[in-house]
Amino acid sequence: MRYFHYIAEQAFMTAPDGRRLFYRGGPWSRPYLVPDPETEQRLFTKQLWMMRVLLGAMIIGQPFLFLFVHDVLTKPLWFLGYIAIVLAVFRVVGTVVFRNELSELTRAEARVSLHDFYSGMAARHSGGLVILMVLGSFAFVASGFWMLSGGQNVFFAWLTIGVFGMCGAAWIYAFFLKLTEG
Repeated sequence: MRYFHYIAEQAFMTAPDGRRLFYRGGPWSRPYLVPDPETEQRLFTKQLWMMRVLLGAMIIGQPFLFLFVHDVLTKPLWFLGYIAIVLAVFRVVGTVVFRNELSELTRAEARVSLHDFYSGMAARHSGGLVILMVLGSFAFVASGFWMLSGGQNVFFAWLTIGVFGMCGAAWIYAFFLKLTEG
């Protein structure tokens, strides 16, 4: 189950000043300062189990949802509703799971700059893995264009192109930082 372990690790990073940070909302949020390795391990364990349970349920349940509720795949409002529900469940469960732990932590004075965030991402990954992430992102972009050319659901095609295009751009930026900063 290294997959979920990898996802849980992404919530942690080291700030340029050496402090350990815990992110609940990605690079646009103000992270929490992690005071010691024991606290980090507790947070990591909770994050790991949350990813295993929620993502696991989503991975297993999503095909059944798509099989029995076709509107989720054919009607943009149904799909957006599905995404909103998934995001709300993750937010509520995360708030409940981390409430006690985070109430004792302080937040960083400001969010880490995108440069420092992606520099940290680049430092954590090998150059080969970063290239694979770029290629994977653009494979999804290509699938979006394939959907457009085949006359399939235009909404999903553009959504795929937009989301994975941004992911690809972020990974290209991380790769650029890896090359220039060593």
